[in-house]
Amino acid sequence: MSNTDHDIYPMPLFPQLTVSNVEESTAWYETLGFEVIYSMPVMSHVRYRKYADIMLVAERDDGDEESASGDADSPQTPARGNGVATYITVEDESVDDVAERAEENGIEISVPPHETNWNTRETTVHDPDGYELVFSERAETDRDFEDVMGSVEE
Repeated sequence: MSNTDHDIYPMPLFPQLTVSNVEESTAWYETLGFEVIYSMPVMSHVRYRKYADIMLVAERDDGDEESASGDADSPQTPARGNGVATYITVEDESVDDVAERAEENGIEISVPPHETNWNTRETTVHDPDGYELVFSERAETDRDFEDVMGSVEE
């Protein structure tokens, strides 16, 4: 069990993701730039930046508190990651920095950095269980909402 001196505060929203292996998933998130706030064998609380937290929890086996075998191909194992995307706004770095760090650490970029019609620059990776993480930043900071929406409608 690990505990840190990180701030603990009420979070308005954060995802809880069921993972096949808490230890391996935690290491993967750390490699991507998340910090471990708290961990134990069945869960890990990781933080990218303030208010950008994710709870990684072990899948349960028949209601047990301990994690299941982690065999992703088992018929009893529910599909993880399908249809779940978590958007994370970068703050002290760029989307390109995230993509570069991911590539340097052997994490496959699912969608390379690109600009969207809604004035963001984004890059996407998938964690070991298939959960999609989309790192995002404003592309043109001088454009206001009405300008962005007007260009999308055209």
